[in-house]
Amino acid sequence: MLKPIKNNVIVELIEKEKVTSSGIVLSSADPLEANKGKVLKIGPDVLDLKEGDLILPNWNKARLAKYMATDFYIISEDDVVLVFEE
Repeated sequence: MLKPIKNNVIVELIEKEKVTSSGIVLSSADPLEANKGKVLKIGPDVLDLKEGDLILPNWNKARLAKYMATDFYIISEDDVVLVFEE
């Protein structure tokens, strides 16, 4: 399993679905069009996030990584714009 260091977090992209006028659902794997990510793992220096949080990261600063055929993003806690409250 992966373990981020310092104040880094591992984030899963929650793809934003788009619906065409005819009702066809399209999904985008482009994080710049996504509005949320889910925190999978946190580093030891992370203070304000916990695993499972839904966040809006600055996707321009996220680094795409692949592990065991799964895509995820690594981002610093400082580059998280907001946490969605449920």
